[in-house]
Amino acid sequence: MKKMCFYIIGLLVITVISSGCCSWNYDKEDFEFTREELNLMGAYQLGDTIYFESNLGNVDTITVVEISEERHEGSKCFITTEPQHFKDIKIKHLPNDKWAGTSQSEGEEKKITYQSLISITKSPLDSIEKIANYGISYKRFTTLGNALDVSPKEVIINNKVISDCYKVEHGYPERVINPDDIETVYWTAKYGLTAYINKAGEIWVIKNLY
Repeated sequence: MKKMCFYIIGLLVITVISSGCCSWNYDKEDFEFTREELNLMGAYQLGDTIYFESNLGNVDTITVVEISEERHEGSKCFITTEPQHFKDIKIKHLPNDKWAGTSQSEGEEKKITYQSLISITKSPLDSIEKIANYGISYKRFTTLGNALDVSPKEVIINNKVISDCYKVEHGYPERVINPDDIETVYWTAKYGLTAYINKAGEIWVIKNLY
């Protein structure tokens, strides 16, 4: 009986020690998004339809099809995974979405995967990634590194003054080849994607600006 008690106590001690060793130690504020950080994604609600009109009279249309969030606390047991907090907003391009793809897990049917317009990530163990890291994609435009790591400024686009605006360049400028490839996007907390310019110089601005 005593041997059984010692065995159970020993097993409990090992379990407690293992649980402690398996957990990463980090500050909660380095894992959670702040209100200010989420404000840069706050212009979008599920089902929103947004229109952009160019200086040539052309129109682009997108709709928000998914807002997802993933929280990975991380583990140091067996397979090491670091903690990460991720949120993104996915869009569908109308009328035809050339940027939609498919994904499939074993034993499941294929699922349509739409383009992630903006994502935010925090990795509390990384001294750099403790700050929110934003990624922006739109059609063939994509960013490299933190898309919104510069200070917002006042810009003038199509004779309209836009305050607190982030100017973001294509992360891979060598890929901007075709006339309709987007070189630069403009982002604000109020509107989200606010404007963009392609290689041909066509300027697109969100229709409800002001």
